[in-house]
Amino acid sequence: MTQKFDRRNFLKLTAGSIAAAAGVGLAGTAAAQQKLTPDDPTAKALHYTESAAATKEATHKAGSHCGNCSLYQASAEKGGFAPCGAFGGKLVASKGWCMAWAPKG
Repeated sequence: MTQKFDRRNFLKLTAGSIAAAAGVGLAGTAAAQQKLTPDDPTAKALHYTESAAATKEATHKAGSHCGNCSLYQASAEKGGFAPCGAFGGKLVASKGWCMAWAPKG
């Protein structure tokens, strides 16, 4: 059975991730240096994939990927991965994508 994704669920997941990030801090923590796995509950809820080109989500817009998302901390990128605000600072792929994608503004 799949869980319905809506704005309320997204806000709950995002609020939890932000609270976790605020509680432990993003810089230099073990959690912030962990690579996000597709099995992570938040990754599943937001349909995270390490390859935006491979996603089949209807909400995916051509050209959108983690590297051009406002939640992606590009200044800390190493080896194609950087912390993401949607996932509590866990490392996500620059070429990845999830439903929390928001353009840099």
